[in-house]
Amino acid sequence: MRIHHSVPGRFSCVGALLLLPALAQAQGFGGMTGAIGLGKPKEASLKRMLPASVNLNQKRIKVLAVGVSEKIPKELLTILSTKLVTAIQKDPRFIVDDRNPETLLKFTVTNYYVERRTSAASPGVAACTFYTGKIEASYQAEEVGTEAPLDSENLVHAITEEGVRTGSSNLNMFKKQSSGCGPHAKQTENEARDELVDGIVSLMSQRAAPFEEVVPVLVPGGKLEPLSSLAISQRWAKLLEDAEKMSPLPKPDDDAYRKYLIGLANEALAYQDAKDASELEKSRRGDMTSEKAKQSIAQEEKDFNDAQSYLDKAAKAYKDAMEAKPGEKEFRSPDAVRLYATISRHKTEYEEAVQKKKNERAGGNLVTDNSRGVGPVTEAANSTLNRVIGMCQDHQPDIGELIKDHPAELHFDKGLTLDEELKVRKECGAADSKSILDEIKKQVGAKGVVPAPAKAAAKQ
Repeated sequence: MRIHHSVPGRFSCVGALLLLPALAQAQGFGGMTGAIGLGKPKEASLKRMLPASVNLNQKRIKVLAVGVSEKIPKELLTILSTKLVTAIQKDPRFIVDDRNPETLLKFTVTNYYVERRTSAASPGVAACTFYTGKIEASYQAEEVGTEAPLDSENLVHAITEEGVRTGSSNLNMFKKQSSGCGPHAKQTENEARDELVDGIVSLMSQRAAPFEEVVPVLVPGGKLEPLSSLAISQRWAKLLEDAEKMSPLPKPDDDAYRKYLIGLANEALAYQDAKDASELEKSRRGDMTSEKAKQSIAQEEKDFNDAQSYLDKAAKAYKDAMEAKPGEKEFRSPDAVRLYATISRHKTEYEEAVQKKKNERAGGNLVTDNSRGVGPVTEAANSTLNRVIGMCQDHQPDIGELIKDHPAELHFDKGLTLDEELKVRKECGAADSKSILDEIKKQVGAKGVVPAPAKAAAKQ
């Protein structure tokens, strides 16, 4: 009697073939081929646009780096400050001015270390030495004139055995980085230090200027492949329209991928609006007062609000997808949601601080000087100077030109006292105060009025 031995491999192949119809009906990334490992899932490119946390367009900036303790090397602080200044100067929108800044960018290094480690030898692999490390910094941006808060965040950049971790409390990214020790960190201590410095400087630069990066995202196959093709070709508006019009798939865990595509389309549209706002702001440069600038600012505000709305919708769609199929590890949520919300919060805090400062200015006399024998400064005589000082504190550009072009509205009937001039120089900065004082002197001189200090000297 012949005995037939079973062949496990043969039956496994047959079993797999019998399962093909079921796999073909299953929805997922890459469709059937992705489900059984015969092909790679398809990807689309998401151009993520992260707006600047604070608008520093054409603002005079000062960078200040300090350590929380003596354990933080001073050499490190010098390198950090120099590299951040260099990064800022590459963008024509920013002006570095240590003497008369409008905005202070301050970062306090709270933690820094570099560690030497050794990877033990294993069969066929020699032992090797590598370096890991970490740097943490508390970052703040504030308006010098009003001390209004503009932006704040705790930033961290770390080198681990697995690779490089970088981000903040709002964004956290992981990047694989290889070295001579396999995936283990850096080969020398200096390389590790340079990586930490460059990483934290990059995070700070991204908060001061818009930052765009390309993020690969998986797209599903199967019945949703036509929608995924729209994502691959970057037709996000069409994808959102078709995905929302499409009838939900019968099985909730299959329909989760349709909801995922809705989230993806909303996120992509958010970044497109954010980029539009950035380009408008960049082209406008420092102009805040012209009619064209006001229209641009209104459109920038609308684009940013639209971006935030799209991100909120994306977050909801991603959440719905994850709830419909909790086991899908590739479903994602837009990291930028928290960043955009933080920007809005900072904007509100800034507006409240500026308004508080304005109320304080309006509540008292800015200048009262009776010591030079020129008599008390009346409210009417001082109102124009108060207005100019207020414009300086609000960072209004070209104030000297405004005085020249609008002598009726910005009217000076007397020269400034020494204390008044000093106040202008302090609040308006060296460059702006010179043009302001020159225009005031021209306006007063044209009327044949002797400046107040000259009058006092003539009486002596």
